[in-house]
Amino acid sequence: PHKESTMPRSGSSGGQQPSGTKEGVKRYEQEHAAVQDKLFQVAQKEREAATKHSKVSLPTGESSISHEEQKSVRLARELESREAELRRRDTFYKEQLGRIEKKNAEMYKLSSQQFHEAASKMERTIKPRRVEPVCSGLQAQILQCYRDRLHEVLLCSDLVKAYQRCVSTAHKG
Repeated sequence: PHKESTMPRSGSSGGQQPSGTKEGVKRYEQEHAAVQDKLFQVAQKEREAATKHSKVSLPTGESSISHEEQKSVRLARELESREAELRRRDTFYKEQLGRIEKKNAEMYKLSSQQFHEAASKMERTIKPRRVEPVCSGLQAQILQCYRDRLHEVLLCSDLVKAYQRCVSTAHKG
């Protein structure tokens, strides 16, 4: 409130105010100062309460941060242990794979050696075949007979029978 609105006005517009007015102004100023003090005290109490509240809230925030940090540390440890387990398994499986590959190479070598031995043994037991043609003389005579008698091929039948006997004898023997 403005001073003018609460101050009593005097009828005279001169320079001096009556003594009752001075006391009213003085009393007004005292009351105004008291109200200002009360407002200051209330504001100070509110600040203190807000500070107290923030201090009370802060530890729970810190504890939640601490809880989050603990959780992240625990998860990091779990991750490290899982990674260690994976590395251990990886090493184990690489060792197993190495053993299997080594065993496979030994088996291949042994199988290959046994195959070559068996093949050599079989080659010794099988009779070598003749590579030269059999009855080549009779074959040449039959061809000549066919050329000379294009229209009378039945006249070459005795030669063909002799050739068949020669081939059958060579096959049996």
